[in-house]
Amino acid sequence: MNQKPKLLLVADTYYPKVDGTLRFMEEFTRRAREFEVSLLVPKLGRKKESILAKKVEKTTYIDPSKRIAVSGYPTMQLSFKNLRKIKKAIKDNDIIFVQGPALISYLGIFYGRRFKKKTFFYTHTIAWELFEKFFPPLLNRLFFNLIKKMSILFYNRCDEVLVPYHELGQHLKKEGVRSTITVAKLGVDIARFSPAKDKRLSKGKLDIAPLGTVIGYLGRISKEKNTQILLEAFEKLKNQKDLTLLMVGDGPTEQTEEFRKVKNCKVTGFVQDVHNYLKAMDIFVMPSLTETTSLSTLEAMSCGIPPIVTKVGFMKNYVVKDHNGMFFPRNKAGLLALKIEKLRADSVLRRRLGRNARKTVAYSFSWERSINKIKRLLMQKYF
Repeated sequence: MNQKPKLLLVADTYYPKVDGTLRFMEEFTRRAREFEVSLLVPKLGRKKESILAKKVEKTTYIDPSKRIAVSGYPTMQLSFKNLRKIKKAIKDNDIIFVQGPALISYLGIFYGRRFKKKTFFYTHTIAWELFEKFFPPLLNRLFFNLIKKMSILFYNRCDEVLVPYHELGQHLKKEGVRSTITVAKLGVDIARFSPAKDKRLSKGKLDIAPLGTVIGYLGRISKEKNTQILLEAFEKLKNQKDLTLLMVGDGPTEQTEEFRKVKNCKVTGFVQDVHNYLKAMDIFVMPSLTETTSLSTLEAMSCGIPPIVTKVGFMKNYVVKDHNGMFFPRNKAGLLALKIEKLRADSVLRRRLGRNARKTVAYSFSWERSINKIKRLLMQKYF
């Protein structure tokens, strides 16, 4: 019997910080029976058995820095111990599948190339746009260019770069990426992320008034997600006693505390069962300044929730104005508030957009189709 190829999933995120990258990794490991999968991830919390740990051969934990963090994510501690762990994990595997971008991911690519392993990179975000938001204004341009050059250098050390939509691949080519670029969409588990059978019951389970309107968000509460604009828009809305702002996620204390101060706002922290929180929402808002696919938006749409989003990344393609969602200009809290008020006041429009949102995801975004394509690509390069 032929031995399965050994595949190492490398990422800069891990539990308890459940984000889109981690949700992709969960879905991939559920379906990656053709591989012997191991993990190379940061140790961000107490070691405990997780959804991923139950399904993989081995997990290598990298110690985080105790001093340096970006948007609430500790960076990797630069130590010989960590470097030895990374090198060993790379050597012990045949295929390196990186989910970046940050230091562990880039070192995974570096050693993957050095030890002549088949190395793939799946872009879940545009690195230079993401990290640009965290530097002082005077240093922004310098670090933007530095991170951009460094990212492209590492992309070009990969056998293949996977992108979730065509336009991103074109953009990376223009920026100088010479590695083969292949489109592999993200997907949604449409059975789990389905419309609530009884939205009032879903709200009640979260101690939210069943008859009130819930405006929701799922993701990092941070600068790059521009969540402050959502807060400003929410505070402009009328009849606040009938409203709840449901923030599903966590982030730096400075950002999350602003939301916790609002009387009718619930901040959940990172949660595993995000679908149960989505089902309690009436309107979903994604105010982000930088996105690729925005898996959170697709999951909300799959639950039949009309989204109001910025025109960034792939969202500007799959969200269609007044068909399955709405757009608002970045940093325009007043206009976002008007869009929310429109949906809040018109239940017929809300239901129509929600039905069409669900159809969009059900017809075009399937984990089975996406991950089967990725597995074929990995196998083709390996053999």
